[in-house]
Amino acid sequence: MQPYPAQLNKTIGADDMKTPEVARAARELSAFGHRLWFRGIPFAVNGVLKRRWRIRWNKLWEYSRGLAYGNFQNGQRVLDFGGGATIPIFYLAQIGCDVLSLDIDERLANHTNAVAKKTGWKLAGSTFDLTQAPPLDSWQPFDRVISFCVIEHLPRETQILALRRLALLLKPGGVFELTFDYGVAAPVPDAPRDPARVEEFSAATGLKLLGDGAFHDSGDRFALDRKYPTNRFSFGSLFLTKS
Repeated sequence: MQPYPAQLNKTIGADDMKTPEVARAARELSAFGHRLWFRGIPFAVNGVLKRRWRIRWNKLWEYSRGLAYGNFQNGQRVLDFGGGATIPIFYLAQIGCDVLSLDIDERLANHTNAVAKKTGWKLAGSTFDLTQAPPLDSWQPFDRVISFCVIEHLPRETQILALRRLALLLKPGGVFELTFDYGVAAPVPDAPRDPARVEEFSAATGLKLLGDGAFHDSGDRFALDRKYPTNRFSFGSLFLTKS
């Protein structure tokens, strides 16, 4: 298993991509993206579905750190919240994980299922809305739960509910990976803007933070969203486990 760095839970930093385990995951994911390109398989970023050759550095940061520290293995059951048709769920399915992706965007869920049919991967897309209904009784606990830059798009009063329900779906010893827009200039209205809100996220799950158990904000801010070129903000990341 990949050892966790002390400052595992942190905001985005370009230097993170230089660590060997993250750099290796980034290379693998980029190469996989090229294979999707040649196969004519689009994947979504921020809800936009198209064929892509390149993954922007900020998305590559959250995806490759997730892969580097998630210890994903063939046969694991993975629940994705809000990442329909994105490259991480395709990558995890192609290494042998059994992936269920929940996304209320019917077009993305349908594309996820079309890719599963084309490739034979254990991958399913569903429009089940976990914010409106509790998990189905037929769902078994998952080895991993992932949600990349989705939680901030929910209304503030709904975010805690979603986090609680996702955490309940994690097996003991499993890992929950969460990323989000972060900072006072984050363009999404209900994005977390300070460490106190991040602590609320962590507390809502009832899970234990990995690494040194703290959230580290480097203070660096970037223009991460082309729709909002004047907004300088960050991405945050949390890695949690169930005892």
